[in-house]
Amino acid sequence: MLSKLSDIALVKAGHPFRGKIPVQPDGEALAVQIRDISDDGDILWNQVIRTEIKGRKSPDWLKPGHVLFAARGQNNIAALVENAPSQAVCAPHFFILEVKDEALIDPAFLAWHLNQVESQRYFAKAAQGSIQLSVNRSDLEAIPLAIPSLDKQRIIINLFQTAAAEKKLHMALIENRTKELTAIAHYIISDA
Repeated sequence: MLSKLSDIALVKAGHPFRGKIPVQPDGEALAVQIRDISDDGDILWNQVIRTEIKGRKSPDWLKPGHVLFAARGQNNIAALVENAPSQAVCAPHFFILEVKDEALIDPAFLAWHLNQVESQRYFAKAAQGSIQLSVNRSDLEAIPLAIPSLDKQRIIINLFQTAAAEKKLHMALIENRTKELTAIAHYIISDA
C-alpha cells in the first residue's frame, strides 16, 4: 500500500526554545538536539542535555513511539523514541511524528523507512535554503511511503535491529583491537 506521511501520522513541531537551549544540570527535562542523533538513527540519551522548560502551557513531552525527524542540515535522519530516561522534549529543528494507527504502521518501521536511500533522495530534492538546508512540513507530509503488512514490517525491523547490533559489536571489536595495538606499540617503543 502506498500512502503519504500525512495520511498515517500527525506532524508537530519540536519545542519552541528561543535561542540557545540553556543547560541546567538539575533541570527537570532533557532536550534532544540534532547532535544527539547518531547516523544510524539512535538517540544518544547519555549526551542529551538537561534544561528547564518555561512557558505558559505544558510542553509536548516525547513519548515511546514518537519519531523525531531532523528537518535541518545535511542529514535528515529519523529516530524512534523508545527509552527516554526522564521527561524529554526536542529542539525546534525537529518534527515529531506521531503514528495515527499502529495497527497500520509500526513507528519503528516508519523511522526505518524515512532513513532509507529513496526517502533521503526525496528529502535532498525537497530541501530548501541557501545557508542551511531544511525540509519544510508540507514536503515532509507529502513523502510517499510504501507500507507492507505489519508482519512484514516487523520482519524488516527485526532484520534492521539485528544488523545494527552486529554493527555495534564489530565496531567494539575494532576499537578493542586498536587499543591492543596501541598498547603493544607503546610497550615496544618504551622498551627500546
